[in-house]
Amino acid sequence: MTASAPPEAHTEEVMKRRFLMFVLALGAVAGFGAGFSRLHHCREARRAAFERHVAQICVEAARGVRPPAPPPTTPAPPAAPGR
Repeated sequence: MTASAPPEAHTEEVMKRRFLMFVLALGAVAGFGAGFSRLHHCREARRAAFERHVAQICVEAARGVRPPAPPPTTPAPPAAPGR
């Protein structure tokens, strides 16, 4: 503001600045709210996927789907010396 500017110009600047601060603050609050909401919903989806995974493993274990372990192998006898 210059010394020759009318007082109305100063009032306009103050109102514009306050309006801009209000809009930016409102955007920040809305942005944080949207972010927290998304985190909440993604958490539910991840938990549901993990529960399905654990349930599938339990069903496979109950049915005995996994093949039995192979029998242990015996080591080969050592080669005869000189051959």
